[in-house]
Amino acid sequence: MNNHWRLLAVVLPAGLAWAGEKFTAEQLKARFYYDLGPATLDVSSYPKRKQENYGVFARNCSQCHTLARPINAPIVKREDWRRYVRRMHLKTKAATGTDFSKTDGEEIVSFLAFDSKLRKVHGKAAFDAQTAQLKKLFEDVTAERSRRQQEQDQKKVKPAPMPGVGVKPQPH
Repeated sequence: MNNHWRLLAVVLPAGLAWAGEKFTAEQLKARFYYDLGPATLDVSSYPKRKQENYGVFARNCSQCHTLARPINAPIVKREDWRRYVRRMHLKTKAATGTDFSKTDGEEIVSFLAFDSKLRKVHGKAAFDAQTAQLKKLFEDVTAERSRRQQEQDQKKVKPAPMPGVGVKPQPH
């Protein structure tokens, strides 16, 4: 088991116990369960070219969302990553200053496909365990967001006055 998974095995359960009381701002902003997982990878054991591709991935993909999203997403197949990265490329064209090149896109796909095969296919049991923990944490985060929204909504609603209370008698 590499150090990343050891750390995750210790941190995630502790985070789940802590999550019942309080969530970080980042956790409360999560759109998907995989946004709640690790946002970096130790790629020091990866081939040099894949380490370089990780840099391209980190630089480009972090412009619009956390790196936790693709790192922990259930996507595994190269063609699925290609489709996803192509969609992100089109989105970046619409946002000023975030566009990445087709070459960058190819390097991103190359990294994500390699990493997915290593961590999500060959390390399937560990990845599946992490996914189950992230899904549970996301349920807790979603419930907390709902609770907070209800609390805010209640503060906005002013109770209607009781009939006859606070009404001055009118002279006849």
